[in-house]
Amino acid sequence: MKVMTQRSPSIVVVGAGVAGLAAAKKLKEYGFDDVTVLEASEKVGGRVASATIGSACVDTGAQYIHGATDKNPVYLLLKKSGLLSQVPEDGSEKFYNNKGQEVDADVTTRVYEAGERILLYHGSSTGKSLGEHFAEKTKAVIDSLEDDETKIRMQSVFALVGKDMLIDIGASDLHSVSLDSWEYYTDMGDNLDVPGLMFRLVDMLLEDFPKERLLMKREVSKIKWDGSFSAVKDVPAPPSDESLSAPVSGGNVRHYPVCIVCENGEEILADHVIVTVSLGFLKAQALNLFSPSLPAEKMEVINKLCFGNIAKIFLEYEQAFWEDGVGTFSFIYVDDSPTSVSTNKTQWLKNIQFFSVLRPKERFGNILVGWCPGDIADLIETMTEDDLSSAITEHLRMFFGKSDIPRPKSVHSTKWRSNRFIKGSYTHLPVGVNGQVMDTLAQPLMGSHRPNENLQVMFAGEATMKSLYGTVHGALLSGHREADRLAAHYKKDPPSTASLDKPV
Repeated sequence: MKVMTQRSPSIVVVGAGVAGLAAAKKLKEYGFDDVTVLEASEKVGGRVASATIGSACVDTGAQYIHGATDKNPVYLLLKKSGLLSQVPEDGSEKFYNNKGQEVDADVTTRVYEAGERILLYHGSSTGKSLGEHFAEKTKAVIDSLEDDETKIRMQSVFALVGKDMLIDIGASDLHSVSLDSWEYYTDMGDNLDVPGLMFRLVDMLLEDFPKERLLMKREVSKIKWDGSFSAVKDVPAPPSDESLSAPVSGGNVRHYPVCIVCENGEEILADHVIVTVSLGFLKAQALNLFSPSLPAEKMEVINKLCFGNIAKIFLEYEQAFWEDGVGTFSFIYVDDSPTSVSTNKTQWLKNIQFFSVLRPKERFGNILVGWCPGDIADLIETMTEDDLSSAITEHLRMFFGKSDIPRPKSVHSTKWRSNRFIKGSYTHLPVGVNGQVMDTLAQPLMGSHRPNENLQVMFAGEATMKSLYGTVHGALLSGHREADRLAAHYKKDPPSTASLDKPV
């Protein structure tokens, strides 16, 4: 009797961000040969993105490796590529107050680090907000002091710490963020700023992936699952601009449980789909994206989790007005206190307190990056370059105490909230929501009509990683997780050669 060989499963990855590309790359390494990636936009990379300012390529998205150790697969990839040799040594930190005075960096840094330790408290089911905890603990420290001038100086620095944390999280108010945010979080070590290099990670993930299997400008309008969709096919064929569901003359009828419908009318049939879109996109589209609808518990998680925003404002100058060797400068309001840490759109400049200098100068020229969080970032997206340039120039003049600081020759601000395929920066936990809900978001959908066809719809992305959400390596490892899940399902042996992006 002739034994029929089992056909290779058809796998579609929705989204060509880091999670999607990492999943596709690892699936190919496992030997899956029918893997297609769909990307709605004209660019790959998702929130790892770049733009050209002057003659320099800058990161408009992710720019930090959160954990510069070999445990971190992103660090390992960039290290093995040799790119990390281009990372300059840390520049000096400068601090200025709103009276136009430079503030002692050594004293300020010591207070700042004490405030950071308070904020990174690893709580467990406290039910408190980060803002409540921060105000309470910093008040105790300040109240223990006797000198009024020291108290004022210390609380203004603590306020700076809180504002910077809003940027790290992408939130508008620390009182809306869960104190238990770091309960399951895996700290892989110190952060490393890799300006102008992070986007190269995307090229590495794409390096061995067949170009014809990456379909750009394929916006997905519907994911039909738990069905029986038929196509006539002889063997898996590379996708083209024509629908993959089109009959092939003389072939055998094959049935698939999933049908991905694109905005252009194209229908792509699959045994498995890995959905790697952002939480922001799911919040906007999940209700109508899936048929049958997502289970109630998964929709509840999507609605409960927060998807913040960060704006970077790139300011390009003819000449630097800051000293050589400076890496960052921060602005301190002398009347700020930890209890006042939240955003206020009517005083939006008060939340543009952190600037980084793109270094080295030989590569970037004279570019400053201003950072701002939450609804201030949303506001920045609506402003003209001229309005931004005028307002920030006056802001810089006040803190530096110099009336001759020039306007920048160009201004470029990011627009992640306005990006309809992403709608923000990354995930954070609101008060009352436990990080374990991300495990629910990560769970594959179980079919009822076709229960024998498992793993029809799978999920990846930083929002599915309770231990690494908000990070590039979290996104990458979530893609690996889903590739591993499919490999285990099909009893695939591990890849014969270790992938470069696998930690050693």
